[in-house]
Amino acid sequence: MAISEESFQDLVAAVNTEIFQHLQRAWKDQKLASYLNSIGLGHLTPQEAATYWEDSCKDGKILIIGAPSIKEREILATLKSEHIAKDRIEIHLGYDELKNFPYQKLRYNNKYRLVLVGAMPHSTNGKGDFSSAIANMEQSDGFPKIIRLCSNEQLKITKTNLRQAIHKEIESGYLAA
Repeated sequence: MAISEESFQDLVAAVNTEIFQHLQRAWKDQKLASYLNSIGLGHLTPQEAATYWEDSCKDGKILIIGAPSIKEREILATLKSEHIAKDRIEIHLGYDELKNFPYQKLRYNNKYRLVLVGAMPHSTNGKGDFSSAIANMEQSDGFPKIIRLCSNEQLKITKTNLRQAIHKEIESGYLAA
């Protein structure tokens, strides 16, 4: 299909506007790399220098909290297969235990690098004014990175989503193996 030069210029302007709006939305939602990859421009993703905090704790502890669909030994075996030492793993699986877990101990604590979350009670000591302890940790400063482990759009700890989350964090350089 042949179009005139004027029509082509109009098309370029419209495409530029649309791409700019999508790019701006991805940036605001902190999904810039994902968006650029989706349009074949992942190589243009800006690489920002890591802050001292981000760069200093790569070999910190991984906290796993939530009611699992697998046994604790399977969690440990899954992390071992990703070259994570057992002494870097802290697991709290009991639903009742999580109601009283001291979530604030994670805040500004460089001992912890990553928190992997499965199903847990909404009403806990650590939720503060938020809808849940997870929301509090995700939206407040000073907490380690929080990853929700989901299966079928529900919070759930499985071997697959556990392995995928750890593998992704190691591949990105956020977590040391």
